[in-house]
Amino acid sequence: MVEIIFLGSGGGRFITITQFRPTGGFFINTSKRIYVDPGPGALVRAWRYKIDPRRIDVLFVSHRHTDHCNDSEIMVEGMTMGVTKRRGTLIASKSVVYGDDEHTPAISKYHLDSLEEIHIPNPGERIQLGEDEMTITPTIHSDPTAIGFILKTRFGKIGYIPDTEYFDELKKIYHGVRLLIASVTRPTNMKIPYHLCTEDIIYMLKDMKQKPEMLIMSHIGMKMHFANPYKEAKFIENVTGVKTLIAKEGFKVKMERKDIKLRTLRPAREL
Repeated sequence: MVEIIFLGSGGGRFITITQFRPTGGFFINTSKRIYVDPGPGALVRAWRYKIDPRRIDVLFVSHRHTDHCNDSEIMVEGMTMGVTKRRGTLIASKSVVYGDDEHTPAISKYHLDSLEEIHIPNPGERIQLGEDEMTITPTIHSDPTAIGFILKTRFGKIGYIPDTEYFDELKKIYHGVRLLIASVTRPTNMKIPYHLCTEDIIYMLKDMKQKPEMLIMSHIGMKMHFANPYKEAKFIENVTGVKTLIAKEGFKVKMERKDIKLRTLRPAREL
């Protein structure tokens, strides 16, 4: 069984600032413990749902925007036992590790030096993570180094589409995944550059020969938040036939051989 716990569902600067939706990313518990896109509040949200950062094996950071990378350094400190033990794997975009013309690196040299492995992969590269294999996927985003992934497990493939605008290769790249986690920032008729909207994900799913069993929408922006994302998800499901849900804090997904099961966890700690 593979377990995924969402530590938030928000994205974009105004949702991040207001925290109308938490921005803690999500956690995958498979043969390795993988934390994905630790935005603001990731550390606090992780502890709230009994995810001990000292037990994380892999940190995946898709790109150098605050809502995806803010808590990266403290998560590295967790993985490395307070930077006292060389351990853990970082998989991150070039911008996260080196910065770019507009951003400093998201993770300091002090923290990078404490890690056992650092991967700055290009799309198409494969990384073995215990019994599982991660294939890096491309994006078209304002951070041109942003990356997503497909994680191949013995219970099926999990696909993660981070911030990107729609391009035709997406439907081929994510063909055959059982579970698709996608950053769908905007609702119908409110498209913006470098991000997916409701129409984009419908177009993608309708054209896929082997559709996912389930789509979980995350990275909900302010316009989507107030447009009723649950209504948007129902619309996507009705048009495409793919079961579609909106991520939320404490949302737990169990991917088993025959079924994908869902429940909402109660927080173990209050904020």
